[in-house]
Amino acid sequence: MRVLIIIFVILFSNESPNKESVYNYLTSIGCKHPEIVTAQSILETGHYKSYSCRTRHNLFGLRYNHQYLIFNNWRESCDAYMSKVQYKYKGGDYYKFLDSIGYATDTSYIYKLKKIR
Repeated sequence: MRVLIIIFVILFSNESPNKESVYNYLTSIGCKHPEIVTAQSILETGHYKSYSCRTRHNLFGLRYNHQYLIFNNWRESCDAYMSKVQYKYKGGDYYKFLDSIGYATDTSYIYKLKKIR
């Protein structure tokens, strides 16, 4: 039984993200507006194909001291988004919130985000 649990943990932690798994995980950790945050993960990673996603497990381009953060798995990236970005959200229009905190330098970021379904 112990071997099965270890194998499950290894397989589960190495699972590649996809729209459904990211959305479900964000929902499970109490993320506000998980559909928008999931769209952010898609936009930031090029549909989960970027180098940062594949090697750093960083779904949101999160950085510290101008260096991209490296996570053990993509779920840790979602957890970090909650503690580094979403904790600042106090309600209202989430797109305006992202704009007000300067989440992205791309002036078309919100427009691109809204196009993702």
